Amino acid sequence: MPADRRDQSHQRIFRTIEQKALQKRPLLLRMADRLTVYFGTPRFFLLLLAVTVVWIAVNVGWTAGVVPFDPYPFILLTMAASVGAIFMTVVILMSQNRQASINTLRSELLLQMILITERELTKALKLLARGRGKALKDRELAEMTKETNFSSLETQLERELQNNHME
Repeated sequence: MPADRRDQSHQRIFRTIEQKALQKRPLLLRMADRLTVYFGTPRFFLLLLAVTVVWIAVNVGWTAGVVPFDPYPFILLTMAASVGAIFMTVVILMSQNRQASINTLRSELLLQMILITERELTKALKLLARGRGKALKDRELAEMTKETNFSSLETQLERELQNNHME
């Protein structure tokens, strides 16, 4: 299979994983994802800016015929902004956690594909060396045809991760 077709196939696999995960989301997570997208738009920023400016304008007396309801230091505005920030934070964290779990699945799948590829390449190198009647005298080729000890790599990685968390 040509490399570009293989890449397209792998991209389809990744998209399929994400699509399945997106379809399985509970209603609350679907809402959180939509809100997270909206929170990151210029439209939302301008809405917040407009509400804040109007709030302040009304409460400092710049608008005729409207009675101020939250005089300086704008305690209600501060409370509303704080509560809004809390809710936005929770919604964004929910969305990020869901995305992190999808990324973890992708990483696991990619790791499995890499491990399979490494084994296949090692086997192909051994077959090529034998087919040419070469004993593995070439040090580089001999090193490349050794089986990789994935358990020791995993243990080493776990140790490094633990050491990084300790610092």
